[in-house]
Amino acid sequence: MPSLRSAAVTGASVPEWATFLEAARTLAHHRLAAIAVLDEADRVVGLFTQDDMLAGLFPGYLTELRHTAFLQEGLDALAARAEIAGGHPVAKHMRSPLSVDVEASAAHVAERFLHCEWGAIAVVENERFVGMLDQGEFCRTILSRLDS
Repeated sequence: MPSLRSAAVTGASVPEWATFLEAARTLAHHRLAAIAVLDEADRVVGLFTQDDMLAGLFPGYLTELRHTAFLQEGLDALAARAEIAGGHPVAKHMRSPLSVDVEASAAHVAERFLHCEWGAIAVVENERFVGMLDQGEFCRTILSRLDS
């Protein structure tokens, strides 16, 4: 795999001044595990993941519980929580950026995926965002090269 240019990347990103709700809607629209958060120069300053979205939509104490059947939180409570979190800047919810250069080797990209907790990595060229690479898409690209 000479470069990631031939892999299908998705321009899934939001600016760093976007709100949590804008980031959550973008993430859901693109159906990825993560989207890039970009500064004004299109550099990746963070990633917003499905885990970040869940953490923003649901109370933090859920991570401590082993059983939640006793909770009776309905859609009204969820909507209220989303309204509160929705106005927060995405920077409050994002995590550190994880990226690979567009010229990275397949082994390097695989290593990055094997050590991250989610299935999408930002692809950059000269520190500028190119797109998000989905782990499944990366595997399909590798398999198609093996079939050739």
